[in-house]
Amino acid sequence: MRSLILRKVATSILPVTTLFAFYLLLRGHNHPGGGFIAGLVTSAAVILQGLSFGASWAQSRLDHVLRPAPWVGLAIAIAAGAIPLSQGDGFLTHYHAYLEIPNRGPVHLSTTLLFDVGVYLVVVGIAATLLRVFSEEEGQ
Repeated sequence: MRSLILRKVATSILPVTTLFAFYLLLRGHNHPGGGFIAGLVTSAAVILQGLSFGASWAQSRLDHVLRPAPWVGLAIAIAAGAIPLSQGDGFLTHYHAYLEIPNRGPVHLSTTLLFDVGVYLVVVGIAATLLRVFSEEEGQ
């Protein structure tokens, strides 16, 4: 039997945790946080969806988005590390830039953020894959 309270909490917590994970992801390339922690936060919300609604329901709703995530994330992380090689620098050398936003001031951008996005996608994609694998084992 699925709990009504757990379903309501899971439904409302997914957008909140995703927003918090986005904050951690953006903050992480300058302060504590980053792609791995943001991925864990989002993964916890995805797994909560699976626990409250059933793994097959969560898989049918999220699988089309999360199935390619680990591969796309790995490609992004490798690209972030390989970009400096084309400039003659070492692997994972990070470049920094500032984007001037009106009424806000400069925003610091770095290839570290690109790497963190890749790590985030890998972590969330692997958690979704584990949810799928465990639900398939449950069905056998």
